[in-house]
Amino acid sequence: MINTLVDLTRELLGSGVFNHLPDNEIARLHWMIVQGGQDERLPLQPLFSYWYRGDYYSSNGAPHLLQQCNEYLQRLGQPLIDAVGEEFYEA
Repeated sequence: MINTLVDLTRELLGSGVFNHLPDNEIARLHWMIVQGGQDERLPLQPLFSYWYRGDYYSSNGAPHLLQQCNEYLQRLGQPLIDAVGEEFYEA
């Protein structure tokens, strides 16, 4: 399953969901993706912390990726990402 989560994170990165983060955070995320492809024991919580900080409305393809993230988070018993709620309160 870790490979699926790493692949999804790679897709999030490629679609610009994390572009608002500082360069050192992006570099750390790249390192985690590389490690996840090599080590099945990669801790998931640091990866999820990036998911929670993503900007899912920064690109057109990202909302469906948000749905995929929430499906995995739900399966693993983690809190869901509530990006719609944040946008609602900002308006």
